[in-house]
This record gives sequence, C-alpha cells and structure tokens, in this order.
Amino acid sequence: MFEKDYFYKIKFVKKKFYISMNNDTKTNVQYATAIGTLISGIVMCFLSFFLNKYMIESSVLMYFGEGLVFCAAVFGLNLMIKNKVMEAETRITNKIEKEMQKANSSNSDKQNC
Repeated sequence: MFEKDYFYKIKFVKKKFYISMNNDTKTNVQYATAIGTLISGIVMCFLSFFLNKYMIESSVLMYFGEGLVFCAAVFGLNLMIKNKVMEAETRITNKIEKEMQKANSSNSDKQNC
C-alpha cells in the first residue's frame, strides 16, 4: 500500500498525485511560519496600540512574546543543526584524509624496501 518513503509522500489513491517534501521545502515552510507569526504579532501590537487609546493589552504582548520565542527557536535550531552537520562532515573528511595519507606513506615505504 505504501511506498518505501511513505513519510515524505502523500498518495491520493485514485488520482496518483504525489506531493514530495524534501529538506528545502521543510525549511521553507518553517521559515514562512516563523515570519508569518512575527508579522502577525507586530500587526496585532500596532492595532492594539492605536485602537485601545495608546495602550497595548497584556494578551497581545504575550502573543507577540510567544511569537518571538517561536521565531528564535525555528531560526536558531535550524542554524544549530546545519552547524553540527558541517562539523561532523569536516571531522569525517579530516579522518579520511589522514587514513589515506597513512596508507600512501605505508605503501611508499613498502615499495622502497
């Protein structure tokens, strides 16, 4: 019934229509929701300020604060994950290069004998 990567595809039974979600799409959706939340919080603060006789309600401030926390989590978490992946790739590449240098030096020593 489901394909191998059924977590990333939605299959409509009769239409055979697939929506694939790759890593870039997921990141774009995260950024869009974070920016949308931030913009809605700013708009709500402005509307509350000007419509309530220059006072902002506490619930609007709470919503805006939660939106800022959400934005910080989305942007910060994504950057942290990318940074950790890059560090891991660099460590693996360095280890492979060291092992190849050892193998090349041992091969050259064997050839000299």
